[in-house]
Amino acid sequence: MPEKIVIGLTGNIATGKSLVLRMLQELGATTIDADKLVHQLMEQGKPVHQAIVQEFGRFVVADNGQIDRRRLGKLVFSLPEALSRLEELTHPAVRREILKRIEAADTPVVAIEAIKLFESGLVDHCQAAWVVLSPPEVQLRRLVERRKMAPDQARQRIHAQSSPREKEAKADLVVKNGGDLARTWHFVKKHYLALVEEKIGQAAAPVQTTAEATAPVRQTTFDPTQIKPSALEIRRAKRPDLEAMAEVVALGTNGSLKPDVSQMMESLFSRAYLVALADGHVVGMAGWQTENLVAGLLDFYVAHQSLWPVVGKKMLDRIHEEINSLSCEVSLSFVLEQGGPEVVKFFENEDYEQTESKDLGYIWKDIAQEWQPENSVLLYKKLREHRIMVPM
Repeated sequence: MPEKIVIGLTGNIATGKSLVLRMLQELGATTIDADKLVHQLMEQGKPVHQAIVQEFGRFVVADNGQIDRRRLGKLVFSLPEALSRLEELTHPAVRREILKRIEAADTPVVAIEAIKLFESGLVDHCQAAWVVLSPPEVQLRRLVERRKMAPDQARQRIHAQSSPREKEAKADLVVKNGGDLARTWHFVKKHYLALVEEKIGQAAAPVQTTAEATAPVRQTTFDPTQIKPSALEIRRAKRPDLEAMAEVVALGTNGSLKPDVSQMMESLFSRAYLVALADGHVVGMAGWQTENLVAGLLDFYVAHQSLWPVVGKKMLDRIHEEINSLSCEVSLSFVLEQGGPEVVKFFENEDYEQTESKDLGYIWKDIAQEWQPENSVLLYKKLREHRIMVPM
């Protein structure tokens, strides 16, 4: 394989770096999230964990022995010198792990998301540096609405980071992500393909064309109740699936929800999705995300309520395989009221229990409150015999 193309992706908090990273993954790049690597390297028993505890004291350790990231975050974002010291402790280990993953990647393009791309020296290992920018008011709104931060805390996080103008001055490409997702997608796709063609030739860049050629047809004339379990295929969702996925949402909520393709695109680039196909038709979909050993399931729908025992079960089993491979300790499912009681019953049959976020353990509770949509039922399932968080 020719020398890999490494794209370094950076930008300040809530500019949409992760969204652009998922776009690059959709286009065929191997993706590495440096922030998630930090979390893994901070786990109990790892050298970074010991160094952080020695530097900041037992104050930053939760009852389970793991680093309490929220407590550590409040400390370092209020004291610039503490943030600098934390970076000194984590950057070398993260860089070593990233270089290993670049070497092991089996694709010609690797994209690294790193908020400290320039400051850490990771940019020296990249062929291109892409900076994602968003207007400050958009950053603030995302932090308040999506991460449930108080406005003052959100402003503190924004102001604690380096000037976006400094990043822009060092960039090979600036991705403006102010809210028009379709425009951002077309811009990223254009420059990705141009970069691949420039570095290793046109033959290496047909990824998107192939995905579009295999797009499932719409199922307007398809009877989902007639599918055979043996005919089911479960795979990662792709951008060409969006129209069919929106139709499944409408069918699964009896028309209560009718997302457009733009809304589905934002969801696809915000979390991981699976689709279930039968004879080329999308008959189910499910999205999930992970943070701090917690998995969150959202947008779980099937095209007909009779399909939950078969289609729903097969998708959930696949998700459990993936989140278990990430050592997640608990799975949280958020079921919108529009989905109906059948969805709640399905999860209960899979050993999920209804609860409220306030009744979960510390950190589980915080994450549940951050992720839970309005008008939804929360269910949870412990994936390990021991709880890692002690209830408050």
